[in-house]
Amino acid sequence: MQLTVNPEYEKLVFPLKPDEYNSLKKSIKEDGLWLPIIVNLEGEILDGHHRYKICNELEIQTKHAIREFENKLFEKKFVIECNLKRRQLNDYQKSELGIPLQKINEELAKQKESDRKKGLSSNEESSPTFHSGETTAKAIGVSRGTFERAKKVIESAPEDIKQKLRDGNEHTSISKEYQKIQKNEKKSIRHQEIRKTQVNLPDKVTLHNSEFQKVFIEGGSVSLIITDPPYHDDALHLFQDLAVHASRVLRDGGSLVTYVGQGNIIKVGNMMEDQGLKFWWPFSIKNSGPSASVFGKKILVGGKIMLWFVKGKYEGGFVRDFLDSEFQGKELHEWAQSTVESDYYIKHMTIENEIVYDPFLGSGTFGVSAVKLNRQFVGCEIDKEHFETAQRLISDAVNSEKKENVSTVN
Repeated sequence: MQLTVNPEYEKLVFPLKPDEYNSLKKSIKEDGLWLPIIVNLEGEILDGHHRYKICNELEIQTKHAIREFENKLFEKKFVIECNLKRRQLNDYQKSELGIPLQKINEELAKQKESDRKKGLSSNEESSPTFHSGETTAKAIGVSRGTFERAKKVIESAPEDIKQKLRDGNEHTSISKEYQKIQKNEKKSIRHQEIRKTQVNLPDKVTLHNSEFQKVFIEGGSVSLIITDPPYHDDALHLFQDLAVHASRVLRDGGSLVTYVGQGNIIKVGNMMEDQGLKFWWPFSIKNSGPSASVFGKKILVGGKIMLWFVKGKYEGGFVRDFLDSEFQGKELHEWAQSTVESDYYIKHMTIENEIVYDPFLGSGTFGVSAVKLNRQFVGCEIDKEHFETAQRLISDAVNSEKKENVSTVN
């Protein structure tokens, strides 16, 4: 019988690693082919693709055994199950085989149910629904959750990521790639929603698609700067620029409240005080979302720090120095913050129609808070996409406030 390779079945066989292939080749060369190659009635290889290739390379006569199946579905299922049992596969590879196996299971279940219904009388009930995902996950040896996440990755991830998962790359995993895909999908959906919002900013909101250092703001006009600059060390110079800028634009008694990386608290504090801003107090914000890890210092981060500086003497009301935050999805901006903090501090540190300013606007979170609380707002953002997102989010907040006011009047 002339043996042939069916491309569909060959795709179900993951290639051996070079050392595995060479080890198998050495074994066949020294001891011959022990296990027969399994073929169907047409001579198509079902199990033994690597052995067949090696025998051809060594010009060794192959031996084979024929297997018959009820139909092609059972035949393909046999090919998949052989690869699941014979090879040391990781969860991603198992899941890649699980997808065609699930389709086969579903089709076989439909055939079985169809055959069974033909024998039922009209008043008899049909069998329960076939839970193909759970059944397939068990068959391939992974949890149902892992299988479902892997299916999403297989459907959506780029090929280079899939190959890393097949290779067992230590820097990624099914869960990590699944989370990235979920985040990107949420981001895409949110951007589509935002694009539907017309930019309609009131006179009291001024946004600049520019670096704050290049924007003119009248000196002594701002009551509160609340902002979230980049934390990493390479961006530390931005806090120096912020200190110079804040000392000029803040009114006497005005405040600067800024997020800061815990490792740079002292450096940032010194920058601000060198420009005449007094360190007033630190605020602690408890995280509600996923915690970060600082591996170099073995720290599990459970919260965020905001530093409060004052130009002159603060004469406002009492404020809390500890707040429970709410998890803010990062779909629109990598560093997006919750509005809990900005809502609270804008409300208690300013009065209506005073100017609130964010030199690192991002997606506009603090602008949304300012608009809701009827403050004037100025924001700067250098990234065009983030700037446009902020325009629409703040416009959306303005429209929401108008609707609430109309409802109240009615």
